[in-house]
Amino acid sequence: GVLSASEWIEKALKYEKVKFISYKELKKVEPLQAGGFGKISKAIWIKTNNYVICKKLTNTTYIKNDLLDAFIHELKMHLHLNYSDRIIRCFGISLEPKTNEYLLIMEYANDGDLQNYLKNNFENLTWNDKKKLAFQIADGLNYLHNENILHRDLHSKNIVIHESNVKITDFGISKNQNSLASTAYVGNFGVIAYMEPNRFIDPNFEYTKSSDIYSFGVLMWEISRGKPPDNSNIIFPIINIHKATVFGTPKEYENLYRNCWNQEPKQRPTINEILDEFKKMGFVNDVTSKLVKGIYLLFIFIYLFIPIIYC
Repeated sequence: GVLSASEWIEKALKYEKVKFISYKELKKVEPLQAGGFGKISKAIWIKTNNYVICKKLTNTTYIKNDLLDAFIHELKMHLHLNYSDRIIRCFGISLEPKTNEYLLIMEYANDGDLQNYLKNNFENLTWNDKKKLAFQIADGLNYLHNENILHRDLHSKNIVIHESNVKITDFGISKNQNSLASTAYVGNFGVIAYMEPNRFIDPNFEYTKSSDIYSFGVLMWEISRGKPPDNSNIIFPIINIHKATVFGTPKEYENLYRNCWNQEPKQRPTINEILDEFKKMGFVNDVTSKLVKGIYLLFIFIYLFIPIIYC
């Protein structure tokens, strides 16, 4: 079936669920690549004078339901998750006048995706740097899982680096765990090497938070070696071939990602247990540390300045 994409979007704009950004506010629009439901470009948003990403929904007037659902679903997810430093922000929607096509206007990551970041910077990364990357991904995944959202497609092209900080992106096939309604691309397998291995055996295997944990384990291993899984590793879970440990990998780091690979989903650690392991490695949940710092600064302000005000 077909339906108008404009209808839903115009309703969202009317009720101010999403901000409208005039296309005139965008300059130096440069194409980057084709995405799941349209073309991706970058531009400078005059309001901030910073780069933004523009994800275009092609053929806006009439479009297949699954592509429309993916576009709108990603927009809804970003609106729901816009308050975390670990999630790429969505600033709003724009409309290209010449083609009458809608665009998602999103935060730009200046260091690109994790896969390319590792390719370009791996030789200079210390083990502390690598652990920090993995920890920050876990921090973002923790935010998603606390909101009861499954990403369902975690891989190194969907993790981006902005000013040395990790951010998770691409929610086209993510799903609220409490939702009974299927979202777009339910049959999508994602990137095979990062995929829940039980899905190979049973395509109807229920995707859960532990499936995201499996993908996270593969990401941890990828960070340790600086390269994505190659074709020879794609089906290693099924034929029980273990990915080789990179020489020099700290034992606690290796143990953690191997636990994430457990073939029995219920035996994998939860995201909270993973964060506990990172805490032992010296990393603290960023949200918690910011909150503690904020409370500390508030007490300092009260202690130092309130007596002066009332003197």
